[in-house]
Amino acid sequence: MKFVDAFWSHQSPYCYFALDRLLALNERADVTVTLRPILPGVIRDGDLFKDRPDIEKRYFLLDVRRTADFLGVAYREADPYPVNFSPESMYRAEGDQGRALRLYYLTAAAIELDRGWRFLDCVSRLIWDGSTRNWHRPDVMGAALRSKGIDLEELERTFDGKEQEYDAQFARNRDAMLAAGHWGAPCFVYNGEPFYGQDRFDQLCWRIDNS
Repeated sequence: MKFVDAFWSHQSPYCYFALDRLLALNERADVTVTLRPILPGVIRDGDLFKDRPDIEKRYFLLDVRRTADFLGVAYREADPYPVNFSPESMYRAEGDQGRALRLYYLTAAAIELDRGWRFLDCVSRLIWDGSTRNWHRPDVMGAALRSKGIDLEELERTFDGKEQEYDAQFARNRDAMLAAGHWGAPCFVYNGEPFYGQDRFDQLCWRIDNS
């Protein structure tokens, strides 16, 4: 069996762009992929994003649309983004991150209940494929998860009182990603070697197949 760690940020559309290939990799009989969520960079390392120039935002907005078109993946800017941004910058997080944290706690609960991949498959599309506004509302997310056989209220009960435990998990995941040699998501680690970005996924599979 070959083991891959997938370090995942719900804030990154590039993670979403790798979703179908990651799910397919995890279905292989010879590969086990461990989903390891990390908090968005603007939350976990906010100081790194304080002085990003506007040109970076403009390029990002161009590149994600182009990448979605290239991959043939349905995409629209998240409405809302998981992160609550400062009004003047998409690279500065507000103090209140209840929406993002709740999403991550639900993810951790789904993983604990062995429903992490189904949750990821459902919610990543809910956020990024352009078909849903206000994806974060309990009625909207609850209905989508229910269609996949997941009970939102059960997830909420599972993470209730475990927030600090899950926060520690996210921090350990971040530390493990850094130890492997990269700082951003999506990052896939195989045999200690990091592959950063959805555009390195084919190289990841090549390495797996030739080791």
